[in-house]
Amino acid sequence: MTDGWMLPSEVFHWVDKNIPQGSLILEFGSGNGSVELSKKYDLISVEHDEKWLGFSNGRYIHAGIIQNQVSNKYLEVGWYDIEKLIDLPPVVDVIIIDGPPGDIGRSGILHYLLELPACTWMIIDDTDRQKEKHLAEKIILLLSPKETCQIESKNQRPNGDNRKATVLRMR
Repeated sequence: MTDGWMLPSEVFHWVDKNIPQGSLILEFGSGNGSVELSKKYDLISVEHDEKWLGFSNGRYIHAGIIQNQVSNKYLEVGWYDIEKLIDLPPVVDVIIIDGPPGDIGRSGILHYLLELPACTWMIIDDTDRQKEKHLAEKIILLLSPKETCQIESKNQRPNGDNRKATVLRMR
């Protein structure tokens, strides 16, 4: 079901089991997984790369990558242009952090974390990689979720590591 870039199938199973159909999901980073999510959920995808816009049945926000203090601190390129995100709803059911790609960096979300919609769940993909693991740890420190869990995939990266995602229950 998954293509190596999109969320692992174990994450989709977790979402199916824990998130009611029709729930509002805000995802950062779009792709083939967005197609799957938009079949059952009200999906808003934030994407910097024009080739992925309109890929699913969800709504899209095209937000370029801009520098911010946190991205600079972690020697990353930047994060999505927060000015493009002003019309987000105040509350969503799930936030999925699966973008921008690792070569751009995701730590910039920390600069805007408190400006994002409130959510019940947050899923941070790729936490088997050091930068994303560190990002999840920082988010946990800043937001103090009610509970956390790891989803480990059977899908392996070229280095042999199993892919992981971190799930946070926020409220």
